Amino acid sequence: MSDDKTTVTISSAGSGGNIYAILAAVRAEMRKRRLIQAYNDLYFDCLNSESYEAAIKRIRETVKLIDTDGRV
Repeated sequence: MSDDKTTVTISSAGSGGNIYAILAAVRAEMRKRRLIQAYNDLYFDCLNSESYEAAIKRIRETVKLIDTDGRV
């Protein structure tokens, strides 16, 4: 199933590393693939995560997250 994951490229430097900026990028890509319910579930899980790292881990379970700055 990994091959079917949506790929999202972000730049985590500065405001691009903000969890909401990352979620916005994920939302845009998932909307293109008509995966709105999957995104809504992901968003809910991220909002209820205990930490930034836990939210990033949850995002990576759903999409292939590529950080051009190598921070996330």
